[in-house]
Order: sequence, then structure tokens, then C-alpha cells
Amino acid sequence: MNKWLIILPLLLASMTASTADTIYQWVDENGITHFSDRPQQGATKLKVDVTPPATSGPLVSPRQAIKKPKKAVKDQVNITNPSHEQTVRDNQGRLNVRATTQPAPLNNMGFKLILDGIPQGQITPIANFQLTNIDRGAHTIKVQLVDESGKKIASSRSITVFMHRANASVGGATATGGG
Repeated sequence: MNKWLIILPLLLASMTASTADTIYQWVDENGITHFSDRPQQGATKLKVDVTPPATSGPLVSPRQAIKKPKKAVKDQVNITNPSHEQTVRDNQGRLNVRATTQPAPLNNMGFKLILDGIPQGQITPIANFQLTNIDRGAHTIKVQLVDESGKKIASSRSITVFMHRANASVGGATATGGG
């Protein structure tokens, strides 16, 4: 009994749409049950309801792949020179500031230097600034990544530098950027 339960589905699966919905069953001298789509001597005719195969499209609609939402890449700005709490000794008060960003900025972005809370110079496409005539003492520096309208996209953390000058000049700092 179990043997023909295994054979019958295999036989039905191998049938094509062109075969008839009649099959023949018989038992041989060894007690093995056989099935065929052709008449055999001593075979019993069985009527089988055969569903025709699908002719258009899949039987089951494919499920959409699950897409994990990509996390937005957050721009990061890091000051690489000078280092936090570095002492700079320069009698002319010169200070070079360099920063990097991850990922690389787009063409419409630029960099702005903030010294002691005050923007210095112009927005530049390169995060390399040269400050001159910086007064003696402690100063905070920050570099911002901005879009073409000047809106802040990202900012470095503030660092503190100490300017030591043997000859202090009167006057404020001047900055040139981008070179």
C-alpha cells in the first residue's frame, strides 16, 4: 500500500498536459503495484482529475526581497593639526589648521574656520587654514563643513591651543584659507 502512495504522485508529476486523465493500475506476480498511462493486460482503469499546468506566470507570487534601510552616512570633521592643548610658539602668531572629513565632501561643500567662536576668513574648498597675528593665550578652534549657502553640515569638536609669542603685537587675528 505504501509503495503505490509513493509511486502515484511521481507518476502524476511526470505527466504532461497532453496526457489523458486516465491511468492504469495493476499488481504483478511479486505483489508490486504499477501505474501507467498505457493500457496493460489485467490493469484496472482509474479516472484521475488532473489539473492542467499554469500557462502564464508563477503559481505563487514571488515575495519582495526585504531591504534593510541604509543608515545615512553622517559627515565627520576632524582637526588633524594642531592637536588638542598643543602649545604653538611663534613670534608672528602664525597657526596652521588642517582638518579631514569622512566621507569626502561633495563639490558644493566647503570649510569654515571658527576661532574663539568667530568665523575667520572665507569658506574654502580645502580644509587647510593659515592664521596670522594670533594673540598670546588660549584659543578654541573648530572647523565646520558647510553647504554652498553656508549652512553647517558637520562640525569638528572644539580644540584648545596655546599661543606663545615672545613679542606680542597689538591687533586681531587674520586668516587666509584654502592654500
